[in-house]
Amino acid sequence: MAGLSVTAQIVTPDPPARTFERFEAGGLLELECEQLTVGAAVSISLPVGDAEQAGPAGAPITLLGHIAGVKCDRSVLIVHHQPWRGRLVVRFFPDGAGTRIVVESSLDQDGLTWLAHKRGYAPPEPPRADRHRIGLLVSKSGSAAVFAQATESLATLAVEEVNADGGIGGVLVDLVVGDDASDSAAGAAAATRLMRSGCRVVFACVTSATFNAAASALHSRGVLLVHTVLNEGGRPSPDVVRLGERPLAQVRAGVPALMAETGCRNWFFVGQRYSWSYGAHWAARRGVAEAGGSVVGETYQPLGTKDFTQAIDAIERSGAELILSSLVGHDEVFFERQCSQHGLRASTRTFALVLDEATHQLIGNADADGVWAAFGYFQGFGDDSDLEKRYRASAQGMLPPLSSLSETTYEAILAYARAATIASPDDLASIRGHFLALNDSDTTTHAAAHRPILLAESRGGRLHPRTR
Repeated sequence: MAGLSVTAQIVTPDPPARTFERFEAGGLLELECEQLTVGAAVSISLPVGDAEQAGPAGAPITLLGHIAGVKCDRSVLIVHHQPWRGRLVVRFFPDGAGTRIVVESSLDQDGLTWLAHKRGYAPPEPPRADRHRIGLLVSKSGSAAVFAQATESLATLAVEEVNADGGIGGVLVDLVVGDDASDSAAGAAAATRLMRSGCRVVFACVTSATFNAAASALHSRGVLLVHTVLNEGGRPSPDVVRLGERPLAQVRAGVPALMAETGCRNWFFVGQRYSWSYGAHWAARRGVAEAGGSVVGETYQPLGTKDFTQAIDAIERSGAELILSSLVGHDEVFFERQCSQHGLRASTRTFALVLDEATHQLIGNADADGVWAAFGYFQGFGDDSDLEKRYRASAQGMLPPLSSLSETTYEAILAYARAATIASPDDLASIRGHFLALNDSDTTTHAAAHRPILLAESRGGRLHPRTR
């Protein structure tokens, strides 16, 4: 599919040098980049003429990736990972007294398929009797796409490894991907399309809002839905497996350690208006009480919030010394940046439950300094270097970092393949039982047991391990 591209043009009254300055400062194409240098994480909005169309299909295309080249006042090259892998070139041409900006993004088959789905052309793929299909429901676009950047690559790697071992029962595995666009209704529709494409199981690296909508859409439809990332838990169901970290384990690891280090005890909670934050804050109140702390304030914001001025004002008025954030994806990026820019780093410390490596990169070095995180896996910690080497070898060029949210999806696919090989591929009850047993689950709550929680602190652009 070489040679296909999406191109857009913008004309500005300013000369190229001034236009380039505006672009670099984030005044054009909603550019988000701490510094316009090679290797820096970047988010940029691609105008495609959908402004009058409602819903996720009408939203601008936000590309997430890294800066690959810069020619001052002339061009910027971006290698992007989401919503599809490709290259974006932004060029600045003199146009009379002003500037003509030409934006061109390369398109492969994945890009074409994603664009077709975005515009509502999303027919199921015809099932194949000679393949064992599994689905991946992931946020390739929208505010949650930040934390999902490496997930599809690791899921593909897991499928390749399963197929190298002979597949499942001698049948090769196909991976079919659906994008929830960080929207629960779109996620339910994508999950239904995966089911109609013949997927026996759907692995969901999405928010709890999407997961709950997908669970309702797939209930009693003969598909096992596996939530691979951290979540607040929920009622057991024969159609569902919940993996990932639990917020109570995270706060029990991080809250006492941060209180002991700072000598502070007053907390303010910032979260989203859906089940994840409600459950996480319930767990956090319990963890804070156990550690002898106090919660002096709390606020919930809609998913997709960009301006946290009111929340920051409330934190300052409360006198809180410690902040717990359950914000996800781009919301967490905006919140941490604005906390830093408002000077809160000087008077407070923050513990963020969903600060994964990709989110951390986009926040930027200075704005993320001092923030704590807690997961069962961090890239570069522990003994997972072999996986990291295989991931780097799976594709050329710049790749998004691994994180717990992508690594748990990889492990879940391998666990499913083992379970489906032991049981009949059509016996979902047995597969679910094997799946939970392979993850040492609690037989009463059906919640998977988890690896020890690791603590990390952002310093100098990296997440560094902490001891409790």
